[in-house]
Amino acid sequence: MELSVKGLIDIASHEGICLDWYYDSVGVATIGIGQTKYDGFDPKAVGTLTIQQVFDLYKRKIKEYEAYVKKLPYDLKQHQYDALTSLCYNFGPGNLRTLCANRTLEQVGVAIMYYLKPPEIRGRRQKEQTLFLTGQYSNTDGKVLVFPVENHKPVYKKGYYVDVRPYLDPSAGTEPAPENPPTTTVEPTATAPEPKESVWVSVFRAVIAALTKRT
Repeated sequence: MELSVKGLIDIASHEGICLDWYYDSVGVATIGIGQTKYDGFDPKAVGTLTIQQVFDLYKRKIKEYEAYVKKLPYDLKQHQYDALTSLCYNFGPGNLRTLCANRTLEQVGVAIMYYLKPPEIRGRRQKEQTLFLTGQYSNTDGKVLVFPVENHKPVYKKGYYVDVRPYLDPSAGTEPAPENPPTTTVEPTATAPEPKESVWVSVFRAVIAALTKRT
């Protein structure tokens, strides 16, 4: 079993996208879709990413978390697999093992809501639990919020939506977002221009090459 496109989009929706590095809620330097120094590079050193670069990194990294889900002793349905991968991507393989230890799938579904640190994660947990229990994905249109970064903090009020399906599913029939998205107001957030591609391209290629050698 592999993570579905809907699962990939759901996780990206939970995380949000930042094209420049920022400090997350616990002070860890982060960029893209939740990428940190533990992903093999320093977010502070890579400059501004493009949407394509963000998803190239994301699709490669998510496979590491899927590997832990594949080891679980369950016969999972697709939506359960996607939900557990989302959880693992968020709180790590150690917590995934604890969540599933000596529990039936029904018990796992209940126990998902035991993991509520930091407190602002509750909304995401509820969506992951709903997906696990019912198969209902929280993202239905393929659009994910991109947040500009100022002073190494995401500016949530200036977030703008990007249809990410072209970066994950070439058959989606839509074109990738332009470098400067139209200034159509998005409620409850306002739009903001997408940052331009920087000279980070060479660094990005080196990171991908290094990761490829490791795998």
